[in-house]
Amino acid sequence: MVSQSNDSSITQTVSQATVSPSEGSLWRPGWFITMRFAGVAGVVFVLLVSMFVLHIKTIDYFWLWIITAFLLFTNAIYYLYYRSDYLNLSLDSSLLKNRFFCFTLIQINVDLIILTLLIHFGGGVNNPFFIFYFYYIVMASILLPKRETYLEFVFVLILFVGMSILEATGSIHHYKLFPYLFYSNPLFLTGLLTAFSSSLFVMVYLTTTTMDRLRIYQLWLENSLHERDRLMMEKSHFLDVVSHDIRSPLAAIETTVNSVLDAYGEEMNQDLKDTLERIPKRTRDLSRFIQNLLSFSRLQNMNEIKTHFKNINFLPIVTSTVEMYMDEALDKKIKMTVQADPKTPQITGSGEHLERMVGNLIANAIRYTPEGGSITVKVGHDDKDVILTVADTGIGIPEKELPRLYNEFFRASNARKFTTAGTGLGLPITKFIVEKHGGAINANSIEGEGSVFTVRIPAVSS
Repeated sequence: MVSQSNDSSITQTVSQATVSPSEGSLWRPGWFITMRFAGVAGVVFVLLVSMFVLHIKTIDYFWLWIITAFLLFTNAIYYLYYRSDYLNLSLDSSLLKNRFFCFTLIQINVDLIILTLLIHFGGGVNNPFFIFYFYYIVMASILLPKRETYLEFVFVLILFVGMSILEATGSIHHYKLFPYLFYSNPLFLTGLLTAFSSSLFVMVYLTTTTMDRLRIYQLWLENSLHERDRLMMEKSHFLDVVSHDIRSPLAAIETTVNSVLDAYGEEMNQDLKDTLERIPKRTRDLSRFIQNLLSFSRLQNMNEIKTHFKNINFLPIVTSTVEMYMDEALDKKIKMTVQADPKTPQITGSGEHLERMVGNLIANAIRYTPEGGSITVKVGHDDKDVILTVADTGIGIPEKELPRLYNEFFRASNARKFTTAGTGLGLPITKFIVEKHGGAINANSIEGEGSVFTVRIPAVSS
């Protein structure tokens, strides 16, 4: 819920709010113009029905057709203006907002004058289409600040009430839509104008109040999103610093232990040697955890990944990634093979992120495949997609746990028993990367027999 202080400060901003052409805004100039073209068609239809179906002869068709043509002409001018550089979205935001504000005011007020003339020449206060005044007031409440909306309310009263009184007093001619003389009856006219004015005021009040609340929550949400983005940037920077500070000593530990093993390994007893050999493995696991945590944080920015997109060959990425993990597979006596179609088409994406996606799948396969097992990596394609398959003969995944496979930090129950290594972030990161490339990932697994992960990414059209 918005706090009282925030609500008050935001309300002050809302009081100055006006139309905005920005993405997600309620204001759609193109839509407004399109609806007006539809309105012209509606007026033409009503006039034709009045002339040739209802045979109404007491209204002034000549001026009605002239006014309709003028409405069409003004809308064409609006359209040309809208498509011109005067409303170029690259302009300064304050200048652009002012232009849209003036553009909106002109359209609404000209339309109100045209509507009044159509009603006057089409039957005056007896014309049921005076209800369209309400639609314009609703539109003004949505698009304009509260003060301007109430000014539009006053303008509508001047137009409609003034026309009604002038017709009732005979100052201007009344075109009889119906054979009744209600338009000049003081009781009827007073009741009609009172009902019209009060209903219009209530509508203005309700719509402006509602729009004020909507604008308050819109601004509050925008502020919250900005604050979230700021915190995400700070978190990403913090993780960058921390990961660098942690990985450097880890790399030094691994290098030092490997140097000791190379120099004195033959002279050590087996227990000491086994203990020292576990240290580099644990440091690599910890480095991988840090890298996954950092990657997961960075990928929360949905737009970041797409800034690196270009047409690339997927096959070299897969083969080079397999080579990176080959030593790790050989250490566990796991046979890892690649089956690839050399005619695999290009895909659109980020090489860095795709390499991480492939690496996560291969690393998982190695981690959860016992010694002596096998891993098969296939790259192929069909008519639409490039297809990557990573199949292993590992421990598999319990069927009931498959739906939770891509949850953050989730690890299957048998995986936790098999090894303490693993973060539960590899597959969520993999799924995120695949989906940002417009693809999909699917897992098939039988506990105790192995798993098959299939990734499909759209191929570049030839």
